[in-house]
Amino acid sequence: MIPEFLILPIVILAFLTASILLISWDWRISIFILALQYVAVVFLVSSSWPIETAAVKLVAGWMACAVMVLALRNLHSNRINGGVKPISEIVFRLILAVMAGLFAFTGGARLVLWLPEISVEQAYGSMILIALGLLHLGLTNHPFRVVLGLLTVLSGFEILYAALESSILIAGLLALVTLGLAIICAYLLTAQTLEEVS
Repeated sequence: MIPEFLILPIVILAFLTASILLISWDWRISIFILALQYVAVVFLVSSSWPIETAAVKLVAGWMACAVMVLALRNLHSNRINGGVKPISEIVFRLILAVMAGLFAFTGGARLVLWLPEISVEQAYGSMILIALGLLHLGLTNHPFRVVLGLLTVLSGFEILYAALESSILIAGLLALVTLGLAIICAYLLTAQTLEEVS
């Protein structure tokens, strides 16, 4: 169970991490922020599950980060980072993040009415991650960035699903999906590099 004084900071952390993933082009920062996002997810999931079961999310998320780091380390960082982006693009993405956050705030309030099993902080956290993850997916086509968006959406879904179902098997299956996405990302990045070399 989350202590009362941590509830608001955890939801804010979820919003900040998803927003930074949206505007960051350095893969090292993105992986670190994704790992931080999984900390917020574990706290939000622990409202419904025992902390031992919720920790599966953290372990799976950090393992996914490690898999992507191993794949990205061997690539030229300029190809992943995409060079320096204009300030107007960063401002545009920040405005979109704030708008998605406002949408998540209003959507989270209604979600609690539809699904009374979900606490308010879980509703806000999950809607924030889903909205910003979908926004991320809509703004990119690079395999690494797409997987970041998918992992963010999946994290938001996991928070919602944890409030409705407390099966250990489901926790394991969702952890496998997280790891599978990271492995697919590593494969696509490596295959793209091998294609360019040959």
